[in-house]
Amino acid sequence: MDALLEIGRLSMRFGGVSALSEIDLVVREGELVGLIGPNGAGKSTLFDCLTRRCTPQEGFMRLAGQDLARVAPHQVAACGIARTFQTTVVFPGLSVRENVLAGAHRHGRAGFWAAAAGRAGAEERRLRQDADELLERFGLAGYADHPAAGLPYGIGKRLEIARALAARPRLLLLDEPTGGLAPGEVPAFAQLIARLHHERGITIVLVEHHLEFVLALCRRMVCFELGRKIADGPAQVVRRDPAVVAACLGTVQ
Repeated sequence: MDALLEIGRLSMRFGGVSALSEIDLVVREGELVGLIGPNGAGKSTLFDCLTRRCTPQEGFMRLAGQDLARVAPHQVAACGIARTFQTTVVFPGLSVRENVLAGAHRHGRAGFWAAAAGRAGAEERRLRQDADELLERFGLAGYADHPAAGLPYGIGKRLEIARALAARPRLLLLDEPTGGLAPGEVPAFAQLIARLHHERGITIVLVEHHLEFVLALCRRMVCFELGRKIADGPAQVVRRDPAVVAACLGTVQ
């Protein structure tokens, strides 16, 4: 597999605090990689750099050879990157279906509102069908016409992932996707993500504290501690690395 994401010597500082220190990471096309580590390790900061919410002081980031440092934040989706957040972010004034359609807006020609209202051409009708398929996959079909405001937290989390997938990304960044899910929902949710990854061939990097969820999904695992990468390799090997056990003890479940 060819490298899709290439990161080299990436460093990000906030004042005197080093959030990322000389991070090297290569993610190949089609991989599903789990990124673990204690709170404050720099995992979400890495996602913020990749999606241009932060500008690192040193190093490089490339997606399919494109220099992400030269990409404006509003152009990230067009480059093929979609992400979710630790705290669910939805458009509260839109319906659940409209939220998913918003993720697909760059693929339509007639515009978001025409597609949402069903007044567009064949391509936009297909986007609406794709949105409804994602709603069905994520158990959201019954909420399709409900406003996104006030959704239960776990439902909002699923909506956010469905909207990210609607953008048809090459690289999907999932930040704590099991947040808000009941423990009994986690195994089925892992199966859903695995099936979508297999069917769509999307490259996924996920940040997660739920170790069993990561192990159920990812053959490869990377561990950060205090802004540094301390382990990278097969998931079953990394989980037993003494440095990883010391860093994550009491944090990773």
